[in-house]
Amino acid sequence: MEIARPHAPTIRDIIRRYYTVWGMYSFAGGFLFGVYPIFLHSRGLNQFQINSVLATYFLVLFLTDVPTGAFADLLGRRKSFVLGAFLRVSAFLLYFVAHHYYVFIIAESIDGIGTTFGNGAIDAWGVDALDDAGYDGLKDRLFSRISQLSTIGFMGSAMIGAYVADVNIAWPWILGAGGYVIAGTVGAFLMHDERVRTTTVRVADIPRRIAENVGGGIREGLGAHTVLMLSIANAITVAAWAPYWVSWPVMFNESLAVGVWIIGWIYCGLSLARLIGAEVSARLAVDESQRPARVSMLIIAASAMLFLAGLFGGRPGVSLAMLFIMNLFTGAMMPLVQSWFNEQLESGNRATLLSFNSTFQTMGGAVGLLVAGRIADTAGIPFEWQIAGLISVCAAPVYWATRRRESEAVALVGTAKGRFMNRWHRL
Repeated sequence: MEIARPHAPTIRDIIRRYYTVWGMYSFAGGFLFGVYPIFLHSRGLNQFQINSVLATYFLVLFLTDVPTGAFADLLGRRKSFVLGAFLRVSAFLLYFVAHHYYVFIIAESIDGIGTTFGNGAIDAWGVDALDDAGYDGLKDRLFSRISQLSTIGFMGSAMIGAYVADVNIAWPWILGAGGYVIAGTVGAFLMHDERVRTTTVRVADIPRRIAENVGGGIREGLGAHTVLMLSIANAITVAAWAPYWVSWPVMFNESLAVGVWIIGWIYCGLSLARLIGAEVSARLAVDESQRPARVSMLIIAASAMLFLAGLFGGRPGVSLAMLFIMNLFTGAMMPLVQSWFNEQLESGNRATLLSFNSTFQTMGGAVGLLVAGRIADTAGIPFEWQIAGLISVCAAPVYWATRRRESEAVALVGTAKGRFMNRWHRL
C-alpha cells in the first residue's frame, strides 16, 4: 500500500513525472536515429570518418562523464539536466549548417558534453525521489517500463525523422533541437523533488569539490567488485555494438535502395523487438542470484545473432531477421542490467558512479568505432558484424564472474564504510 506523507509527493506521482521526463527526452533524441549515418555519408564521409565522428562523441563522454556526474551530485540533477539539454540544442543547430568533417567533430564534441550533463541525472533524481517517498523492492519492472517508454518515443520520432529526411536530409536536426528545448523545459518543471543539500557551495569551491567527488567516485567504482565487473562488461559490449548502430542504416539504405523512409520502418521494427524483450523481462520474476546466469545467456544469444546477421549480409531479408532476434535479447537484458547496477548506489554518489559506468562504455565505444570503421571500409560491413559478434560474446564470462559475490552485501554504502557489493545499471 502506498503511504503519502503530508505535503510530500506520492510514489505514483513521482513515477508519472519520471516517465514523462524520460519520454520527452527520448522523443527529442529519436529524430536522428537511423538517418544520422546516412546524413554524414551524404556529406561525403566514408565509414571510418562516420565512425570517427561518433568516436569523438564517445571520447568526450569518456573525458567529461565523471566530472559532470559529480556536478550533478554537487549542484543538483535538475540544473545538470537543463544545461545538458541547452548544449544539445546548440550542437544540433551547428550540425544543421555543417558541411565539413571538422565542423562535425566540433558539433559532436558539444553534443557529448551536453549528454554528460544529462547522463544519469534523470535516473539519479528519479531513484532518489522514489527512495525518499518509501518505494520498496527491486526496480527491475520500473526500469523495464522506462526502457519500453523510451523505445516508443524513439520509434515515433525516428519515423518522423526518416520521412522528413526524404525531403531534406538535414531537417531532422532542426526537429531534434526543438525536441530538446521542450524536454529541457519539461525537466525544469517536473524534476523538483531533489533531496535538500546540507551544505552551501561557493562558486570558487566548485572545482575542488568536483575533483573530490571524481576521485571518490573512481575509488569507489574500482573498489566495488560488481560495479567494476559490470562496467568492464559494458565496455566490451559497447565496443562491439556501437559500430553496428551506425553501420546498419548505411548498409540497408544502399542494399534496398527505396529511399531513406525505409530506414525509419526498419528502426521501428528493431525497436519493437527490444520492446517485446523488455516486456518479457518485466513479466518474468528474477531471483537476484540468477541475474548473472540470465544476463550471460542473453549476451551470448545476442552475439550469435549479430554474427549470423553479418554472415548473411548479402541477403538483406535474412540479415534483418537475425537483427530482429538480436534486439529481442538485448531488450530483455537491458532492464536487468540497469536495475542491477542502480540498486547498489547510495544517493550521495549515485550520479557519479553512474557516470563511472558510462566512462567504461564510452572508452570501449571509442576504440571499437575506430577499429570497426577501418574494417568496414576494407572488408565490408557484414564482415565487421561477424567480428563484433565474436567480441561481444566475451562479455558473458565477465557477467558470470559476479555470481561469486552475489551472496555478499548488496548496498554501496559510501567510502566511510569501505567496500560494498552487488547489483547493476542500464546502457
